[in-house]
Amino acid sequence: MKGIRKDVFGVFHDPCSGVEVEVDRYTLTSPSGVEVQVISYGACVSTIVVPDKSGKKDHVTLGFDDMKGYLENSYQGSTIGRCANRIGKGKLTVEGQHYSLSINNNGNHLHGGTGGWDKHVWESHVLDESVVFSRLSPDGEEGYPGAVVAQVKYSLDAGGGLRIDFEAMTTRATPVNMTNHCFFNLAGHAAGQKGILQHIVRVNADHFTPVGQDLIPTGELTPVRDTAYDLRSPTTFGEALPRAPGNGFDHNFCLQFKRRGELELAAYFLHPATGRGLEVYTTEPGVQIYTGNFLPREANKMIGRGGTSYTYQGAFCCEPQNFPDAVNQSNFPSAMCYPGQPYKHSMMYKFFVEK
Repeated sequence: MKGIRKDVFGVFHDPCSGVEVEVDRYTLTSPSGVEVQVISYGACVSTIVVPDKSGKKDHVTLGFDDMKGYLENSYQGSTIGRCANRIGKGKLTVEGQHYSLSINNNGNHLHGGTGGWDKHVWESHVLDESVVFSRLSPDGEEGYPGAVVAQVKYSLDAGGGLRIDFEAMTTRATPVNMTNHCFFNLAGHAAGQKGILQHIVRVNADHFTPVGQDLIPTGELTPVRDTAYDLRSPTTFGEALPRAPGNGFDHNFCLQFKRRGELELAAYFLHPATGRGLEVYTTEPGVQIYTGNFLPREANKMIGRGGTSYTYQGAFCCEPQNFPDAVNQSNFPSAMCYPGQPYKHSMMYKFFVEK
């Protein structure tokens, strides 16, 4: 591994304090040619560059050249917290007490709310060969009980595997469900929907959690067999998406893990023309597969890196996490974090090139 480089990405004008805060950027490079940049705004992965089978490098995630892009477009590469995914009607009960969270998604609470962890500048430092971000989420932030100290550590190994370790400690019982929200296109960030449809995908899940029209889980755990959600055998997005309701995925898949707490393969993606591949590993029980259904349908509504227009289904997300709305579903794995019992989640984006 080469040394980690640090510079300033931009300036964030904090709307609460009115103070301008510098946003740090760190660059990590592996001998395999993978380059990753992370920034302190949203503890965000801003850049991943991967070579193809001919050695040509390209960005494989959506991203922006400056702070303006990140401020105007949510979740691009960000750390998501305090609770990833949706919580129905923003309601939850903890130890007999009812709480109302901020509402920011069709009457529901999504990805930590209007001021979720993706919308703050985190403290940062280099530790050995890793970059560590941390922040204090105060008691009552977005309606959640308890103060939480959260940490995200990014480490890039020699083979091009980006490991992300999440940890959180709380002063009171509270739900915690952290993940990363990179938007991928292994054909290159500018390849759009055409590039996505060419991807081969496989998800190591034998059940999924059905949702209602509001995308809140019904509470059922349904076998994927004989459904549009059976991605256990390799298929292309081009074949799979037309079979999915609404011609796209935004669903939680229940992983076939035998050992909770150890990194296991959740999903595999390959773009055959470039040879770029991605394996996603996690210690969590679920993974949200999202195919960019809410990216703008019109060109030039979202202008990304290098002036690229990002549009509908021009990228996919693979978000390892606990099940959505787990705080309100008794048969889902618990999403609760308690004092003295730190929350921990490890995941890895492992890149490879198939010749």
